[in-house]
Amino acid sequence: MKTTPIIVGIAFGAGVGLFATIPDEIGVKIGMMLIGALAGTAVGGAIARMGDRRRHTTRIDDDDDAFVGLGVTPADLMHNYWRDKGGLPLAERLEPERGSQMFDPDH
Repeated sequence: MKTTPIIVGIAFGAGVGLFATIPDEIGVKIGMMLIGALAGTAVGGAIARMGDRRRHTTRIDDDDDAFVGLGVTPADLMHNYWRDKGGLPLAERLEPERGSQMFDPDH
């Protein structure tokens, strides 16, 4: 990651914080400079990452995965969700031995 935009962001944020508090006391100036430097660091970091994001991203296709079609990849689970009713792929739901009233004290 490039450090120049981050350092420029810190300096610019601290300068804005100092400029905004010229007539105030030194404690307020230091506090505003720290807040400005923090905001400048965030902006400078975002600017520094803008160029890196396009160069370093790699796309992984689901076709390259050895488990495609077996029902274990997220795409397969999403595709078969309604068929499987949210359970395990191609497995039936377990039913209690005494039906749905198993824990009902009246039965």
